[in-house]
Amino acid sequence: MKIKTKILISSIFAIILLLGLNVVPITTVKAASADAISWDPNDDGDHYPCGYEIWCYHSFLTLENGQKWDAAATFVYFMSKTRKGYGDGMSFCRIRHWDRQTSKFYDDIRIDEFPGIFHTEKNVVNLTYYNCTAKGSYPYYSFHCEDYKNNITTNMQCHATSSPCWLFNEPTGGVLPWGLSGSGRVYFIPTLDVTGNININGSFYNFTGVAYIEHDFVYSDFANPLKFYSIKELRSNLKLISSAVKWWVSEVKDNRPKKSPALHVSTDYFIGWCWSWVAFDNGWSLVMFRPTISELVEYLVPAFLYLTKDGKSYTEIGCVYWKNNQAEYIERMDLYIPMNFDVTGYKGDIKLDLSFIPTTNMTKAYDDPSADQVSGTFYCCGNVTGKCTDKGSNITLKGFYSIEQTRLQSPLSKTTRHLSLDIETLLPPEGLGITIKRVSHLIGIEEYFRLIIKPKFDFKFYVRRAPAD
Repeated sequence: MKIKTKILISSIFAIILLLGLNVVPITTVKAASADAISWDPNDDGDHYPCGYEIWCYHSFLTLENGQKWDAAATFVYFMSKTRKGYGDGMSFCRIRHWDRQTSKFYDDIRIDEFPGIFHTEKNVVNLTYYNCTAKGSYPYYSFHCEDYKNNITTNMQCHATSSPCWLFNEPTGGVLPWGLSGSGRVYFIPTLDVTGNININGSFYNFTGVAYIEHDFVYSDFANPLKFYSIKELRSNLKLISSAVKWWVSEVKDNRPKKSPALHVSTDYFIGWCWSWVAFDNGWSLVMFRPTISELVEYLVPAFLYLTKDGKSYTEIGCVYWKNNQAEYIERMDLYIPMNFDVTGYKGDIKLDLSFIPTTNMTKAYDDPSADQVSGTFYCCGNVTGKCTDKGSNITLKGFYSIEQTRLQSPLSKTTRHLSLDIETLLPPEGLGITIKRVSHLIGIEEYFRLIIKPKFDFKFYVRRAPAD
């Protein structure tokens, strides 16, 4: 599909979202147990062949010496999609660790052709990638992961204390649309008790902790989400997307709070996502999935929050506001990655206010920079603070989080570089005023205008340098 067509579709989608269709409703997922979500042994095992399939975990660990570490592993394969099926592709195994005492991260990745070194199996988790393994079936799993580059080896046994949850339970019956290219399914287990040991450059420690596990299998063209291979496939994908949009719209009136309208759009990227897992000190858990589409970056954004208090029932929150407090500039892709940010979610009498503050450095990985579109993945860990308000009662929340943010570079970035526009309005009864900020890296200028009449007069205007060639 030509770039102009992609941009047109992106623009149309942005208009739809700005009209309010991006407000995803909040409902209670009917997943009281593994049986209640139609759990099947095949869900744990591989779904080869498909466009991509991933198994991953992230864990918050307390070592016997009191140190706090994070350990994560990703096993994944991608296959090229054609009209006749799926062809050869690539796979990788990525092992990561973060030392929360020093903020330092350790990252090791091995990439190979697929099919090849990566072994998978039907109906059960039985993965082998060189000396790294993942084994088990719900609710018991084990992992052996070796970071060859940094000489760190983790052995971990997991026992799930929460039921698996399907992404998009209510919007599409648990089916994930992947643009026009295809669809698949994603489930996660947000709370597992873990024990094990870690060898850090020859020093051996036992640990305890809590972990998160996820498994995705999607029948799509991963790198070309707007490409389809038959009219039948196009109709099916459009019907799936339509179902999700209708679900969003039906809940807008019930869940959207009364706020002054605001807008942030940019040409940083064409498509991407943020995926975060939070383990709260009180035993609650939260999973956040935010598809970052059509350059909508802040304020009212399409996002899904899955909150569970007991590990059995899930509240799916879709009316979500996002505010960036600090972002890291990625010069290689000419874009900004949120670091310190606030997330607010609404559902009826429930309001969830959370602040995400990073405490580790961010890992960065990129695909082939010579490709038409460059993608990057950025991962860090930190602390969460906030509160949950429910029918007048306030519950203070704090805990740990991890977040992975992936961006597929926008076709517009090839010609415009980063170009963004922020508009915030202040309307009665909150006040009266407007704030506008425009940034262009092509000409290296940032323009800012702010005029507040009420509740307190404020005026500010400046023009200053921004990153440029």
